[in-house]
Amino acid sequence: MANSTEMLLENFVTLAKGLAGGEQSVDDIIAKAMEVAANISNADGYFFFHVTPGQYINLVYSKINSLATSVSGTANMLMFPSVSVAEIKDKKNKRPAELCAVNQEIINSSNIFNEPNVDVDVLREFDENNNYTTLSLLAFPLFGSKHTVIGVAQFINATDDKGKIINFTQDDQEKMMAVCQVIAVALERKQLSESYTQLLEAFVDVMAKAIDAKSPYTGLHCQKVPIITRMLATAAVQETEGPLKNFEMSDNDWYALHIASWLHDCGKIITPEYIVDKAAKLETIHNRIHEIRSRFEILRRDAHIEYLQKRLNNVDTKENLQAEFVAKVKQLTDDFEFVGKCNIGDEPLTKQDVERLDKIAERSFVRYFSRMVGLSWGERKLINTPSTYTNQEVEYVLQDRPEQVAGPYNQGELTNIKIKQGTINDAERQKINEHIVATINILKNLPFPPELANIVEYAGAHHERVDGKGYPNGLTGEQMSIPAKIMAIADVYEALTAKDRPYKEPKKLSEVLRIMQEMKNTGHLDPNLYELFIKSGVYLDYAKEYIDKDQIDDINPEEFL
Repeated sequence: MANSTEMLLENFVTLAKGLAGGEQSVDDIIAKAMEVAANISNADGYFFFHVTPGQYINLVYSKINSLATSVSGTANMLMFPSVSVAEIKDKKNKRPAELCAVNQEIINSSNIFNEPNVDVDVLREFDENNNYTTLSLLAFPLFGSKHTVIGVAQFINATDDKGKIINFTQDDQEKMMAVCQVIAVALERKQLSESYTQLLEAFVDVMAKAIDAKSPYTGLHCQKVPIITRMLATAAVQETEGPLKNFEMSDNDWYALHIASWLHDCGKIITPEYIVDKAAKLETIHNRIHEIRSRFEILRRDAHIEYLQKRLNNVDTKENLQAEFVAKVKQLTDDFEFVGKCNIGDEPLTKQDVERLDKIAERSFVRYFSRMVGLSWGERKLINTPSTYTNQEVEYVLQDRPEQVAGPYNQGELTNIKIKQGTINDAERQKINEHIVATINILKNLPFPPELANIVEYAGAHHERVDGKGYPNGLTGEQMSIPAKIMAIADVYEALTAKDRPYKEPKKLSEVLRIMQEMKNTGHLDPNLYELFIKSGVYLDYAKEYIDKDQIDDINPEEFL
């Protein structure tokens, strides 16, 4: 008994709306479409087989009205185990769904058991186990946009008004195929969505690995910031009172935050590694403190030679000359140790420190060997007066030579050793800051769907400050989203607790929280989220799992609010 044209059209429109609006899952669309198609011929049973992108045939939905059975998902594997298309291509006899999938055939039989070259063992076994009789059978392949088989719809036992099993008519077949094509559209859309997600996840993985290869320290940072971000975001969503009590996140928000936290530093791929990993002020590709030490070695040797010459010439008494030599060596030792201490950058330099460095830089020695020997073409090109470097010349223990200023970077020894705080100079800091702009530009050029548009904002604002003094855009707390401010806290906490950074020793948890408390008090971090970070115990939960036990000291969290 076929439905009226009006009823069929109404059901088809309902299916189309569900597909277009994305309101129904693919499983729901399969069940509804198969039901609508079955009603066209009043079929008693219907089965849908999904042909996966990996070319496996899986029975994902089955229903037999007279037996009152309806099975979705993997439970159908008991009746029809998953099979590979490649494995059944050469089989002489194939099951109906297999014939449709492999040969792209339509099967319309009044009695499937009379069909040659069709494997009916599964149908026979089903009939025996369920006291059922399968006769008429209609099965047809469903195609995707590239004419690849994406599924097979199979119907059994069409019936007339009195319940008698009849054939599937040609007219019913065409209508049923048209209805079931909705399933193909839904499946292909799902596969495209999954492929996009897989592509995005693969891009995230590749980008993280690229940064990891460039700097293993940054790579670990990229892996750990997402963990802290999700922990704090979860605590914020669970908050039931205070300024964050109404904060909610949709599934799309969570996914956008996940991608953003993994890619928040992707712009560092353009930052020179010697800047990213600069552990000492004199470090470029290597730590140039060794060159400075060699010059101090020369000065000590010169002092020793001077002492010996004075002894030979009886300039003064042995005791006075020895005392003079010892004093010079002590001064050289003290000065080199001072330069070495300044090179680490752990403590800010005072005005007196800078003046002492300038005085040390006045110490000179004679260079006899040419500076032009062994230089690459690029290095030679930077030197405007080669003759100066070829001839014997007086040089200084700390130097700022013209060729040390290449492009925006000043690698002068005296300039860098006089950095007042930390290990990077202003130009290097600017270059590091540019990674945020690069991150934003990279992410802006990716075709994220509208529901993931927040990725750029979440990732690009983690160096902004709630007082508007951050970068790159000087956003205030009111202009930043809560997820972006969460990422700012996660970024700082991971960097401070990290034990693998070459430019700092691992800090105790109390030191880390003291620094973050000061950052909160000075307008760097959002005070509400920082308070939640402490009160919820996120800081401790992460510490117990991801930082060394000897970094976790006894603290009273109330002291850091």
